[in-house]
Amino acid sequence: MKTALSILGQLILFAFFLAIFFGGGILGMFHLDPFGSPHWFISHPTLTSTRYFIPSGLLLMTILWLIVVGIEAAAKKLKSAALWTTVAYVAALILGLILKFPWVQTDL
Repeated sequence: MKTALSILGQLILFAFFLAIFFGGGILGMFHLDPFGSPHWFISHPTLTSTRYFIPSGLLLMTILWLIVVGIEAAAKKLKSAALWTTVAYVAALILGLILKFPWVQTDL
């Protein structure tokens, strides 16, 4: 039972990381970006458009990961829990980048 709860907890944490990554990427559309709407110019996929990377979701997700790992370290669960938290973080990062959460394409 303890293992099943642990797996369920990590799946919920993965979903939470993914939701924060997605939510942070769309905050700029509503002018609610906590980092001042930063964007990194990436490329020109066509002659009339530009593609930007919005790092707000990535930054929010990383801050959340640091907070969770800090809480696990304070509770002395770093050996057992931090590995799975990092796996959930990296999996959410990879899936979010595959789904192109932080990418914005605008016409020139």
